[in-house]
Amino acid sequence: MKAQLHFLLLDGFDPDTGELALRVVLHGDGEEAERMLRLKLHLGHGGDVLLPLRRELQTHALATVPPLWDKGLKLIIRALEDDMGGPEGRHVSRYRWVRTQVLHPTDERRGTLNHAVARQAEILWEWAQRFDQAGDAVKAIDFFERLLLLAPNHLPGIIRLSALLRDHGLIEEALGMADRWLQIQPDQPDALLRRGEALLHLERFAEARVAFEAVLKVNPVHPLAHLGAAQARSLAGGDPCPHLDAAMELDAEAARSVLRETFDYRVLASLSGETVYPITELPDLLGVSPSEIQDYLQNRGLPATGTRGGIRESELNRWVTLQNRYQLLPMGLHWMAPTPRHIPELS
Repeated sequence: MKAQLHFLLLDGFDPDTGELALRVVLHGDGEEAERMLRLKLHLGHGGDVLLPLRRELQTHALATVPPLWDKGLKLIIRALEDDMGGPEGRHVSRYRWVRTQVLHPTDERRGTLNHAVARQAEILWEWAQRFDQAGDAVKAIDFFERLLLLAPNHLPGIIRLSALLRDHGLIEEALGMADRWLQIQPDQPDALLRRGEALLHLERFAEARVAFEAVLKVNPVHPLAHLGAAQARSLAGGDPCPHLDAAMELDAEAARSVLRETFDYRVLASLSGETVYPITELPDLLGVSPSEIQDYLQNRGLPATGTRGGIRESELNRWVTLQNRYQLLPMGLHWMAPTPRHIPELS
């Protein structure tokens, strides 16, 4: 069955080898609803540079190279070959613009070539949004990244890309986007929240706390900032309750939802000589059944980070305290932690 050409995307140019990398996305039907062809064109050797593309399209799509692609690629190839022959050629950084080019098979308005830079940025933004709205995060991220190569300060692109990267677990990259956002809009609350959230995932809780507290200096009644600051303090071994109390007062439903579903009850501060309770002892310690203990471990966030899968006393105390204080369980737990051997400094 003949596939439909969707778009051609340039992936980069290596001036040392003369290789121009590109990919073609095809639309089809059935199980192969979409296919991607990756290939390289070899510049500087004469002959029909587009021959590999012609062969791939004939084999996989029963298609010839569309006139817009033929014209556009030849224009790009001529520019690259002329540039390579100049005195400043063969510098990789000079060819980053190649990765910003996308060609549509039939509509010149949806391709970036032959447009002013501002319009090229709009075209890449439109492609990225289209994929984002269709739920294709991989392609959306790809196009947002290409957009930012062309327009590094494109704020809507930075904001949306930071969210997509976070949602797909690319936390270091999401943090980088949050930092770029803050370079453009220093002290912007949402950017600080995004930065703090990423730092929490990376277990850089001291820096995360700084970000959340920067929001609270401007807006002391921001519930999400209080929740973030509470999480940062808790991971560091500090007392999260002042911030959690504030969050509960401001938005009790959201605060309880976080405490039940996403709050990390671990204490990352190391306490020497800390008691570790075997899981088998917890029913007697807390006055509940073994099945309830399993529910706490699997569904309620009780951490088991001690040796041999046991429960560290600091984490058990933190977890029980917050469950009881904010009434997160159907019934309160009966637990009184022994006097700690070491009281961590709260900063």
